[in-house]
Amino acid sequence: MDIKKVLIEFVIAFVIIYVIYYSLIIRKCKKNKKMVPAEVNLILTFYKIDLKKVDVYQIVKVVSIVTTFILSIIITLISAFFDNTIILLIFGTLLSIVVAIICYRFIGRYYEKKSNEKKSNWQKSMQHRLFLLFINKYYAILYLE
Repeated sequence: MDIKKVLIEFVIAFVIIYVIYYSLIIRKCKKNKKMVPAEVNLILTFYKIDLKKVDVYQIVKVVSIVTTFILSIIITLISAFFDNTIILLIFGTLLSIVVAIICYRFIGRYYEKKSNEKKSNWQKSMQHRLFLLFINKYYAILYLE
């Protein structure tokens, strides 16, 4: 098990998977923003991310890179450690499910916080504007009297 060979295999797998993912999914999503991959749809509905506050195309790009990274790591690990096909399939399936759940949870929480931050900043700016409006009316009334 040579490290250079494993790294080269990882990079080649990453590039090939990303090119396929980009050509099949990202380009279609770029043209039609309502057509998003199932992973993105799952993240948006599970974490209740407001699409008015977060760009869908940005989430699609992040999910595509993470998905490509997950698949590349799994392909590299499985090909480096296992020779038996049945064990390879079982271990690959279990590992991909566990790693995908963990990674998509991080992505979902990140965009959930980002969505809530923008909401709270907007609320703070509205409170600030209402306060300034109140102050201006108060001074205008004092000035007129």
